Amino acid sequence: MEPKGKESFYVPVSTEAFFKRCWEPGIKALELELISLFPDPGVDLDKKHLPKLLNELHLLKDWAETGRHLNENDSEHLINRISILQEKMHEAFLDENVIIFIG
Repeated sequence: MEPKGKESFYVPVSTEAFFKRCWEPGIKALELELISLFPDPGVDLDKKHLPKLLNELHLLKDWAETGRHLNENDSEHLINRISILQEKMHEAFLDENVIIFIG
C-alpha cells in the first residue's frame, strides 16, 4: 500500500553485498529481530512495528558510530542509510493503515 499522496514510495536501503558486510555483523552482535528479516524473506511492517524498528535502527546506528566494527567509509555509509531509513519510516507511517515491505 502506498502512503497517501504518494504515487510511488521506494527507499533503497542497501546492496546485498553491503548488507552482508556491514549490516549483518551489527544485526548479529545486537541480536536485532526485525532488521534481521530485511534480506530474507523480507518483512511486512505496519505502524505498530514502528517503535521496535526505530529502536533497532538506533541501536545499529550506535554500533556503527563506535568506529570499532567497520572501516570509516563503511561506517559513514551505514549511518547515512540508517538515518534516511529512520526519516522515511516516519513519513511512510503518517497514514495509519500503511503496510510496508522491506526486503
